[in-house]
Amino acid sequence: MTNKLFIIALCAAVGAGAGFVMMKAYKRRLAYLSGVCDMISELKRNISYRKDSAARVLGAFSTSSAQLKKNIDEYIAYSESKSGTLAVSRGFLSGGDHAKVTELFGALGNSDGPSQMARLDAFSGVFGELKERAALKSEKYGALSVKLGFLFGLGVGVLFL
Repeated sequence: MTNKLFIIALCAAVGAGAGFVMMKAYKRRLAYLSGVCDMISELKRNISYRKDSAARVLGAFSTSSAQLKKNIDEYIAYSESKSGTLAVSRGFLSGGDHAKVTELFGALGNSDGPSQMARLDAFSGVFGELKERAALKSEKYGALSVKLGFLFGLGVGVLFL
């Protein structure tokens, strides 16, 4: 009898763990997009007042997203070398998100102040909308994935016996 309960508990724990991994994926995407929005705001503030280079601003920018930090480092290396093409790593990003991020980093520092501000405003709208959708998805499906994972694991455990 205890073996059966152990198997059920183990299956439920594995299911809940899988749901937790899904919840973390939603939160990781939200943190990345929040960091991109903060980065755009910092760039806009800098262009308006201090007029430092984009690489200098991004070098001092801190973020909690490891993937965004990696993308910023790739941009800084590209801007310092000025050779080749910009290669922004994809990581966990979807194809559409990766294309938008690559376009954002490719547009940095390629025009005068007013043109750069207009492009950053456009990117701010695009990434703001993506962030809102990611926040809704994380809120809606984050905890639900853990609960469904637990219930699925519990069901598998019961069926296994």
